[in-house]
Amino acid sequence: MTPVLLLKELVQFLRSAVDDYAATKGESGEYRVPEVFDWYLPFKSGRDAEKTDFPYVTAKIVDIEETDDQQRVTVILSFGVYHDGIDDNADRQRVHPDGAYDLLNLMEHVRQSLYRKGIINRQFRLKKPYKAHIPEEQPYPLWVGQAITTWELPPIKREVPIIYD
Repeated sequence: MTPVLLLKELVQFLRSAVDDYAATKGESGEYRVPEVFDWYLPFKSGRDAEKTDFPYVTAKIVDIEETDDQQRVTVILSFGVYHDGIDDNADRQRVHPDGAYDLLNLMEHVRQSLYRKGIINRQFRLKKPYKAHIPEEQPYPLWVGQAITTWELPPIKREVPIIYD
């Protein structure tokens, strides 16, 4: 149950961390606050299949490791922004990878917010290293990246005494 609580608390924290962040454009070209989801982007229905969820942040658990004295959970944060990067002021219309900067800014904003906090809900501690990856291939005009985070969770304490060993 504790990894589930980590994910719920992390998503809540991320929502508050990006609540004042509107430096990424949505498909309409307006600056929007990124939406935060647990696990995956919402599934599309037939009516809204063309709507993009960009900008966004998702958090999903990918690994749980437990030893005698600690539990570590690996959470992948996925990021996405929309930016067409078209320079209409140029003599000829050209595309500039400004979306990569928007993506990196969002990823860095989240990273700094996590490290400023350090511990979420007084029990989930962010451990180093924090690894970020922006793939070379991008689904232009959408820009995506990921960060791999590791969290230390409180150990489960035995409630029944050990009678034999």
